Order: sequence, then structure tokens, then C-alpha cells
Amino acid sequence: MKRRGITVLLGAALVALLTWQSLSMDVAYVVMGPGPTEDVLGVVTDEDETEQQIISADVEYDTNGELRLTTVRVKQSVTLAQALRFWMSNENAIIPRDLVYPPGQSQEEISAEQEADWAESQTNAEQAALDFLGQPAEILVVSDGAGLLEGDAVLQVDGTVVDSLDDLENFADSETDVIVERDGAETTVEAVTLGDAELEVTREDPFGIEIHTEALDIGGPSAGLVFALGIVDLVEAEDLVGGLTVAGTGEIDAEGNVGGIGGIQQKIIASSEAGAEVFLSPAANCPDAASVAPDNMTIVKVETLADAVSALRSINAGEQVETC
Repeated sequence: MKRRGITVLLGAALVALLTWQSLSMDVAYVVMGPGPTEDVLGVVTDEDETEQQIISADVEYDTNGELRLTTVRVKQSVTLAQALRFWMSNENAIIPRDLVYPPGQSQEEISAEQEADWAESQTNAEQAALDFLGQPAEILVVSDGAGLLEGDAVLQVDGTVVDSLDDLENFADSETDVIVERDGAETTVEAVTLGDAELEVTREDPFGIEIHTEALDIGGPSAGLVFALGIVDLVEAEDLVGGLTVAGTGEIDAEGNVGGIGGIQQKIIASSEAGAEVFLSPAANCPDAASVAPDNMTIVKVETLADAVSALRSINAGEQVETC
């Protein structure tokens, strides 16, 4: 073989080797794909093979249909070849790793944060549902600070009765007199800057609500809206789901406000595969949700828990709803 031919072959082999090595290298991206969905009105089986309702209460009404929380699967280790393959898939999203996992955090720290968000989503869902069901609110001081003591219940600010954190926004940065209930008696605390205090809203639960998620391998805050809806559907005589398969997502706060989440497109794909006819989407995610909406699924735009309840009532009545 001529020297030139050998050189060409060696060059081709070197290019192939370098290409193979490049395609085998990990890249700074993760892959989001459709994850499992769970019916919060149904049951789960724990490690002891015992079935348990995901949401339970002392007083429960019959529910028909399914109300599914949605998840995404995240593939953390991705080679260039895999990234190219997933990039060509309509079901997956390639996301820079730093947008999903903040740099400088260990895997243990990330897992702990996701678990904390998961627990908070259930607490907020319960409080939002109790708010929607008309249970009175109490604003409690979480820890000592700004002249207030842990366990104080805030009753009035500058002579105004307050029952939500929104009522306190105008007093966050200025000194004001606050009346609290402390040790069973009303006490006035002067010159309080409420923005320096750590507060939370809580409501008494007369329904005996419990959310059982020990058997679910899920983290993060995005199931809050669906948990809150499940509580309302379970403890009220009205059948909200009405025999449909409803899926949804959205972070929720204690006042019932619904915030945007990640992976909305993958969650809609998973919901479609699970047979969902209705998907509840945070308003902030509507543009992305609409881009993958199947023809046989209604994507409902929601900003609050009340929006979601109203939309399901309208769908059951055959009325129009606001869609993405």
C-alpha cells in the first residue's frame, strides 16, 4: 500500500477514535422525560404489601374518576451521544445541569432539599384546602424575633384584624403596634417590623386529613395543587372529578396561589399516556403546555386552587373553561 493510502487510513482511524471518545464523554446537561403519575384519590402499597389511601380523612365522600399528580424522570449522567439522541426525541428535554442542580451542592444536599419541598407541598396543600373550605386562619410566629415570641398568634396590626400573610404586606418594612395572643391573653407589642419576623398561617383541621406518601418515591414541590384538590374532593359531598381522569401540577402556597413548575411538557405527555382527559396547568406554564397539548386533552389554565375547583365544576356542567 502506498504511503499516502496508509496516512489516509491512519487519519480516518484517528478521527473515528476521537469521535467515539467525544460521543462517550459526559456533558453538562441532564435529560427530563415523562415520569410516573399517581392517583391521589386512590391507594398505594407500602413495603409490607399493605394498601393505604394516599389521602384520608375522618369524613369521606365517594369520589369517581382519577386525580393524578405528575412527575418527570431526570437522567443525570448524559453522554454527548445520548444527548444528541434525546434531543431528537419529542418526549424529552435537554436542560443545562446548573438549571436543575445548583452548582456547589452535593447530591445529599439536593435530595434533602427535594424531600423538604415535598413535605412542604403537602403542608401547604392541606392549609390551602382548609382555607378554601372556610376554616379560619391563625398567623403564628415561628421563632423569636422582631419583639415577637415563638407561638405568638398575630391578631391585629395597627388596629386592623388580619388573617392572612397578604394582610401584612403593607406593614412589612415599617414599625407598627401588633396585638398578639400570648399564653392565652392578648398582649400589645410596640414598634414591630413584621418583615423581620418569621410567620406562618395555620388553620385548624376538623376533618382529620392525612396525606400518606411514604410509599411514593417522589420529591419536589409541584404536587401541591393536586393534593389540595384531592382533599377538597374527598371531604366535600360534591364530586369534583366527576368520573374523569384529571391530571395536573403546580406548586401551591398556604393561601391557595398556584406557581409555575418545571417539566410541564413531559408531565403532559405522561398524563396523556395515563389517559387523562383534563390537565390543570399553572398559568405561568401555559405557553409550554399549549405547545404539546394533545387533541383529546383540555389544558386548563389555573392561578389559584379556587380556579381549579371552578374549572372542574364547569367541565362537569358542560360549560366552557379558560384554557392555555
